[in-house]
Amino acid sequence: MRLKDRVAIITGGSQGIGEAFARRFAAEGAKVAIVNRDLAKAAAVADSIRASGGEAIAVRADVGRTDDIDAAVAQVVDAYGTVHILLNNAGVYLMSRLGQTTERAFDAMINTNLKGVFFLCQSVLPVFERQGEGKIINIGSIFGNDGYPDSAIYCGTKGAIVLVTKSLALELRDRNIQVNAIAPGWIETPMNEEARKTDAEYLRRVDERFGGPSGWLKPEELAGSAVFLASADADSVTGAVLFVDRGWSAY
Repeated sequence: MRLKDRVAIITGGSQGIGEAFARRFAAEGAKVAIVNRDLAKAAAVADSIRASGGEAIAVRADVGRTDDIDAAVAQVVDAYGTVHILLNNAGVYLMSRLGQTTERAFDAMINTNLKGVFFLCQSVLPVFERQGEGKIINIGSIFGNDGYPDSAIYCGTKGAIVLVTKSLALELRDRNIQVNAIAPGWIETPMNEEARKTDAEYLRRVDERFGGPSGWLKPEELAGSAVFLASADADSVTGAVLFVDRGWSAY
């Protein structure tokens, strides 16, 4: 078990890749805190993990609110005594064509995808400093590297995650805190299930680049990369962005 007795906060862990992270971390021996706006969904995953012999709790928080963030971190520390790993996975995608984007949609993506990441890092920092170690893993996207139509705000937030990751890695490296990012490619998740069923153009853009549907990943295919970055094997890795995208970014 590569994460035995490590305490991990995973945001957005109630479905999709967040759930895959939570289940894999627990299988690797971690004590997992699933932080989510929907407590019932988070609790269902935590219950399932415990039923399988793992350790997990559910914590309700809106990562776009700093008071929720601080309360969530405090709850995890109260439950497990500390935090070793922060996996910033929670994310929102809303179509954002320039002429049609509302302020509400803009704020929703900025607050969850960027503000939440930064202030969660800030909130766990005192815990990491007290114990002299910590690992932060931020979930970016291939579209933090490449543009994508009708998605300027989403791409902007994911591009910002890259530079936040690199900047914090430099700021925190002398405190034995590693900060890295994973940039997933096209993943089959509940968030895009409807589009995969009904939007031919959505599928065409992926198939065109890969010559067929082979470009799609399952959420579980990202979990190993996160385990590596959270483990002692990555103690000398910081400021990295690991693309898990079946070669999309190699074009």
